[in-house]
Amino acid sequence: MEKILVMCGIALLLYVAGNAFYIVFKTYQEDDEFHHPTLEIVPVHWIMDFLLLISKKLASDHYFVALFKTLSFLYGLLIVGFIILILSVFFF
Repeated sequence: MEKILVMCGIALLLYVAGNAFYIVFKTYQEDDEFHHPTLEIVPVHWIMDFLLLISKKLASDHYFVALFKTLSFLYGLLIVGFIILILSVFFF
């Protein structure tokens, strides 16, 4: 039962990391909100909005998109690292 719960948690974390990598590799549009169309999980939406707010405050108008995509990539890597840590603890 414990491993099933861990697998469900990993699936949710993979969705979050996938959304972060989706934002990194999509093209920028002026009216874009940087959200995946199926993103309806509110805390993930808040995290992406927070990263967008940070990048708009730290960078000028020309560079905030690059900073936001960099922060999203690092966030995705953090989540993937956390998934690897969970897998190594529970399955190896």
